Amino acid sequence: MLPFGNAKAQTFRATSHEVKKVRTVSPNDLPPSFSPKLQNLEAPLPDGNSVRSYMMRQKIETRRQFPPQAGKSTKSMNSVPAPLPEVLNSFGMKRAFANGTVVNVLGGIPNDNSLAISDSGIILAGINSLLYAWNLEDSSKVFDNWYVSLASIGGGGVNNDYYDPKVIYDPKADRFILVFLRNFDPETNGYMVCFSSSSNPTDPWNVYFLDGNPLDNNRWTDFPAISITDDELFITGNLIIPDVTWQEGFDGSVIWQVKKADGYAGADSLPNRFYSDIRYGGRFIRNLHPVQGAFGAASEQYLLSNRNFDISNDTVFVLKVNSKLDEPQSLDIKAVRTNLPYGMPPNARQTDTDPNDPTGGLQTNDARVLGAVYYDEKIQYVANCVQPETGLSCIYHGFVQDPGGMTNITGTYIWDPVLDFGYPNIALVGNEYCEPEALIGMNYSAPDSFPGVASVYFSNDSAYSDLKIIKQGENFVNRMSGTYERWGDYFGMQRYYKNKNEAVLLGYYGMPPNANGSWMARLKSPDSTQLLVKAIAVSGGSACNGKVNAEVSGGKPPYTYTWNGVSGASTFDQACDGDQVALEVEDARGCKLSDTLNFQASGAAGAVYPNPTFDQFRIQFNVTSKGNVKARLFDLSGKLVAEILEKSANPGLNELSFSLAPLADGIYVLQVETEGEEPAEFRVVKQTSD
Repeated sequence: MLPFGNAKAQTFRATSHEVKKVRTVSPNDLPPSFSPKLQNLEAPLPDGNSVRSYMMRQKIETRRQFPPQAGKSTKSMNSVPAPLPEVLNSFGMKRAFANGTVVNVLGGIPNDNSLAISDSGIILAGINSLLYAWNLEDSSKVFDNWYVSLASIGGGGVNNDYYDPKVIYDPKADRFILVFLRNFDPETNGYMVCFSSSSNPTDPWNVYFLDGNPLDNNRWTDFPAISITDDELFITGNLIIPDVTWQEGFDGSVIWQVKKADGYAGADSLPNRFYSDIRYGGRFIRNLHPVQGAFGAASEQYLLSNRNFDISNDTVFVLKVNSKLDEPQSLDIKAVRTNLPYGMPPNARQTDTDPNDPTGGLQTNDARVLGAVYYDEKIQYVANCVQPETGLSCIYHGFVQDPGGMTNITGTYIWDPVLDFGYPNIALVGNEYCEPEALIGMNYSAPDSFPGVASVYFSNDSAYSDLKIIKQGENFVNRMSGTYERWGDYFGMQRYYKNKNEAVLLGYYGMPPNANGSWMARLKSPDSTQLLVKAIAVSGGSACNGKVNAEVSGGKPPYTYTWNGVSGASTFDQACDGDQVALEVEDARGCKLSDTLNFQASGAAGAVYPNPTFDQFRIQFNVTSKGNVKARLFDLSGKLVAEILEKSANPGLNELSFSLAPLADGIYVLQVETEGEEPAEFRVVKQTSD
């Protein structure tokens, strides 16, 4: 374990480097590419010197300390499960040929799934060495050839490898960013960083190169991860020393900080900052995962890490980049203990896995953070882990409270008594910013279940749903020698920002003949409850005794009310003609929502009767000059229920009446708009019984 609370234990180095634009490419203009890739499919030996050999030794030790207990317990993870997420549609990644033949896209070894979706419904999906594009809203291909190769985007060449794609959508700019790696040697390795010039990914992309050996000290960069803030793109990776043992070969995790607007505009070079030599207690921090904004761009850039190779540990590192590029560099590093330890996950089992070989099966890698979202001064994150009671691979779901202050971290295991889980990702899907509601996607497998894709819903009440199977595997996977198969290394997932209670995911499944593919799905939160707040004028006003009601639904009662900054009841009775009345409502979760009303005595003083009623509704109001009157009925969410009337009215007192027979019981808002005047709003309550 590490020392805690010692600010002097933090170290880092910050420099700046030349980041040049190397080309501009238009995907539909790229010629077909052979995209050659040479990959060794031999599993590493447990007694070797590589990182994967060390992980195998750790998995043997995990099996020894936590022997598998699959099927020996009928205990459920949930005492009272939350409802299941809703699958709106799901489909495999496919491609079509000129003759009309449509086939499944064969996944990589591993798939390296990454996904982003724009507000117009365009999905960009990275799988190993390809970039795939699909229009979710009209089910059509975006690229002429369905996908383009990373080699074509990066510049090709028979001596180059292009791999590890990461994609992200920027809702503020309505643009995409694609980052992937080139080669494995200090001389030619680096990041290809690509910015779309518009919201249409077929339009030109601006491509830049970030040197993987920026300090010119015989290093290359591996394992990229990305996120964005309002102004900047953050990229992380690991510096690797070639041709040495795994213990000597890691030279720290790094952070690149670049200005994204310059990339969208196609500037010749990108302003940047490069953080390296990041340590705590004298030891490198490994595998920094940038925390993404739950609603797109994060307001502040946090990063998470842990001791991912350990059999069991409770240390989590919380880092924060405190400065923009035009400010002096600042990086805070904290080590925080969790209440629930994490540890090296065992490999997942397939139907052909030898139960006595802990190095076989589907490779789960280590316990590093794989997905994280920031919202309302909180972070939720997910990682691979071992479930100590079952000895199976599970998901660690962590919660970081107040990451910038008195940080507290808690965790939960997401597990099954029979299934192995791996490679999770997470998307927040709450209706309000304050809600912790999330969808978690993951891969799954078992000795009697082919590898497939699943999801779990995490509710506002901190309850988990049962497992929702999205895609059942069609066969076990056997593409490498021996019993070891690559399963990850990522899982694509993003909130569908324009539909805030939806998310789109991209996982791994087994398909004939013993191959692997990528499966997409569009999911929806089962929680339709949303906090809705409306300030409604009901009477009076000429003598500053006008009444305004707070109409509230959804959320979690009880509610507290604030009128013009002062706490009060659900009714405000001191409104004067012409006042702007500001209402804020807070529910039991701490979620807040506001509404304002421009109070008008002339509208409010009209007689509204009877209210509530089940039959005929009448409203009287004054018209100052002859003109058109439009009356419309809305529900409390602001959705139009009915067009009631539109006709000319004479000056003076007017009465509008209409039947409530077509309406269900409930509260509605009648909006009466007189030509040349601000609309007036009235509460309509239909109630058929006491």
